[in-house]
Amino acid sequence: MRAAPLLLLLLAPPAAAQAPRCGYGGGLEALRTAERALRGGGAAPDLPGGRAAAEAAAGALSEATSVLAGCGCARAAELTQEAGWLAEQAAFESTAERIRTVLDRARLSLGLARERLDRRGCG
Repeated sequence: MRAAPLLLLLLAPPAAAQAPRCGYGGGLEALRTAERALRGGGAAPDLPGGRAAAEAAAGALSEATSVLAGCGCARAAELTQEAGWLAEQAAFESTAERIRTVLDRARLSLGLARERLDRRGCG
């Protein structure tokens, strides 16, 4: 009688993040790229460097958000999108200190998304 549940598991379709062409690995790589850009923006000594890092982070976060949403990782996509909005905002701040502050908040949101993916996957 135990064979029936096993058979059902074998016949079940894969989760969205496991499906071919989901791009989950690319989404994770975009998250790593964004993390590097956010760290770089926080360490940037001047306004142009901080803005450039914020723009790079925003682009990577936008890409990661699209991939995660397409893979069915709704909550992680929401947190990543929030980080992306903060990175976009940082690019328009008027001082390097404000850029660092906003990018710190973006790193926090991104950290929550990564933690969720690490602990629960897309679920």
